[in-house]
Amino acid sequence: MMLVLGGGPAGRLASIRAADAGEQVVLIEKRSLGGQCLHDGCMQVCGFNDIARMIQSARVAERSGATHGVPEVDFPGMLAGVAAIQMDIAAILEQETRSAGVEIIYGAEGRIEDGEAIVGGNAMNADTIIIATGSRPHIPDIPGIGLPGIFTPHTLRNMQNLPERIGIIGGGIMAAEFAYIFSSLGSETHIFSRSDFLHQIPHRLAKEARRDLGSVTIHEHSGVSEIIGRDRVTGICADGATIDLDCVLIAAGLIPNSGMVTGVEKGYNGTILVNNRFETSVPGIFACGDVIGEPCLTPVARLQGIAAADAALGRDVSVDLACLPRSMSLGYEYTWCDECEEDGVTLTMPGPAGPGTFWSVADRRTGISSLTVNGDSGRILEFAQASPAAGVMGMYMGYLAKKGESIHNMASIFEVHPTSDGMYTAIKYTDARLSKHKTTISSQDR
Repeated sequence: MMLVLGGGPAGRLASIRAADAGEQVVLIEKRSLGGQCLHDGCMQVCGFNDIARMIQSARVAERSGATHGVPEVDFPGMLAGVAAIQMDIAAILEQETRSAGVEIIYGAEGRIEDGEAIVGGNAMNADTIIIATGSRPHIPDIPGIGLPGIFTPHTLRNMQNLPERIGIIGGGIMAAEFAYIFSSLGSETHIFSRSDFLHQIPHRLAKEARRDLGSVTIHEHSGVSEIIGRDRVTGICADGATIDLDCVLIAAGLIPNSGMVTGVEKGYNGTILVNNRFETSVPGIFACGDVIGEPCLTPVARLQGIAAADAALGRDVSVDLACLPRSMSLGYEYTWCDECEEDGVTLTMPGPAGPGTFWSVADRRTGISSLTVNGDSGRILEFAQASPAAGVMGMYMGYLAKKGESIHNMASIFEVHPTSDGMYTAIKYTDARLSKHKTTISSQDR
């Protein structure tokens, strides 16, 4: 019997993969299926962001004279609506997982103690164990961190009302996404970043993101020395100044959720160490997903879950994370792949007017597309885009980059028109530019 701890993307896909191969699989999950992605991360952000974009779109339309009035958010209603849809999705995931032949045990806490599985306080015999317990918010050690009025993405559902003033501790993607949401909903929003804000994304996209976050006060290189308050949060002390706030959101990254596992070798922050077959230091115990460290991304967790199940079944395993697209959701979708160390030719251009950008032309806010290719072969090296269509574009561009595709083979592409995706224009323009350069050199050689 195979025992899987955790019903998020990694654990659920591992369970289904093993069950499809005829293995008896028991999946342990404390709450409903879907993991952090569904309940605290990606889908929660999607739900909030959709409402934030609706409100921002209404503001643009009103400024353009096309409409009158901007809707007022019902914050408790929004939270309830998101929770209801999350439960709908969880039910679909459960049906899919059970249909594959997986037995699901809800509400029990699974632990691994010195290589032995403990479920609900009782030992459970298993031939193979897959640990897929995910990650949890990193909570910085700051005086006042335990005050009422401090939230993480995992506890936002307990926020009763939209705050007038919110402080967000963190300077990465998570902080930016929630800053866009709360500022769009009408909260005075402050970001406190220890280093350069959004330093982990391409510079051109970070510049575009600041435009999306134009109403947010960003405190860069800011050391939060204390969260102030008696009965609840009233402010933050940073760099000698005090900023009055109604609540604080901790968005300072994720750490592996491995506290319930002992007896296997761990690394920094509790990361469970595995080899290239996702085997831990204990024979018969595998681990996958966020609990083995970065990148903490749902597509990676799914891929690792499938691979861990294959390894447990004795199959060959190969996981290639090259040309992995990343994403962020603000006013537009942001997608990029910038891990190539090879130099190339880069073109950056504004996005076209189209669905989702037409009314932003007056503000010159149609997004951007950036493409880097090998100057000789035209092979795709890196790309970045901010647009309503960036998510779909990034998925396929990442695949083409991994396969070594050249823009010269893509120059005859027919775009779907109208579109707000400007990458097809970047491809055609770069192809023409490189081809002209080669023709000029060839003529000079003759």
